[in-house]
Amino acid sequence: MSNPYQTPPPDPYGGYGQQQPQQPYGAPQYQQPQPQYQQPGYGYPQQQAYAPQPVAQPNSYATAAVVLGFVAVLFSCFYGGFLGLIGLGVGIAGLNRSTATGVGRNASIGGIALNTLAVLISIAMIVFIVIAPQ
Repeated sequence: MSNPYQTPPPDPYGGYGQQQPQQPYGAPQYQQPQPQYQQPGYGYPQQQAYAPQPVAQPNSYATAAVVLGFVAVLFSCFYGGFLGLIGLGVGIAGLNRSTATGVGRNASIGGIALNTLAVLISIAMIVFIVIAPQ
């Protein structure tokens, strides 16, 4: 009689058409869990489709206000007052757009400050040139 706890020799024909050898009584029988396909919506979470996040659009009014503010401060003796007034309006428009989009608030405030400074310098230059010589 053969030993029931001994593993059988391998089949020289590859074991086609034969059943798997059974474990002897008393030995634990472990099986690999078989993956089962489940329909979406029946206890199996659906995969979310990839949706790219929207990219925030740059606030061009805020950028233009800062550039106009720098140029207005540089040329404050001649045309800085006019550029400052234009830049002030563009900066306010950029600030309004930043409340809607959430982008460019700090740049808009900086542009408003630079343009206000350019207008004040232009007013001071006009007062100094016109009133001082008298």
